[in-house]
Amino acid sequence: MSARQYFRLAALAGGAVLALAACEPKVALRGNDPLQSRLEQIAVGQSTKRDVASAIGTPSMVGTFDDSVWYYMSQRKETWAFYNPEVVEHKVLAFHFSADGVLQEVQTYDEESLKEISYRDKETPTSGRTMSLFEQLFGNFGKVGS
Repeated sequence: MSARQYFRLAALAGGAVLALAACEPKVALRGNDPLQSRLEQIAVGQSTKRDVASAIGTPSMVGTFDDSVWYYMSQRKETWAFYNPEVVEHKVLAFHFSADGVLQEVQTYDEESLKEISYRDKETPTSGRTMSLFEQLFGNFGKVGS
């Protein structure tokens, strides 16, 4: 085999490897998705908040108005080449505790059940008025010393 043929074969093999690597999505995992073996260490009616925290870690969020509900949220996003990331899996585990801190119930919300939850806009509405660029730049002009 000549050097030229060897170079062509190496280039072809390298191109094939790059093409195959491009077919794999870039995966991003966010949040806390406990392993099944860790969840098996938890028993409804027996485990306490301390038991749950030691088995699967601290919660992603605690109930806003009721700290007896712990939420563990996880999300998996995949990005293909130059496309925008796509959420392929979204899961929420809700642990409900009694007043004395004993686990009473575990609920699992998957992507389908999360669609039932309505989300607000990404912006928080504020009171007051919006100033134009001109008002922002020249609003204090002439107010010196007053």
